[in-house]
Amino acid sequence: MTGPARRRLPIPGQMPEEDRLLAMIAALAAELAVTRERLDTVEQLAAAAGLFDAAAIEAFVPTPQQTARRDTLRRRLISRVFRPLKTSEGA
Repeated sequence: MTGPARRRLPIPGQMPEEDRLLAMIAALAAELAVTRERLDTVEQLAAAAGLFDAAAIEAFVPTPQQTARRDTLRRRLISRVFRPLKTSEGA
């Protein structure tokens, strides 16, 4: 995602915990949608250029440096998804 999601209006009668959970789900769904779109683009471009196919993707083993980068990206995503809970703890 390019930036934080805009805060939506609360739903009348909804508990604060439900509101935070909905915000988490929305953030995760947005991240997944963007990731799937980008992955599809990369796969389509690679196939069109004859660079690699689906079997090469499945057989790929990341280097330790690539694994470390993926771990960093994973931690950032988890932090973003759980931000509504962290924000409520300080409130």
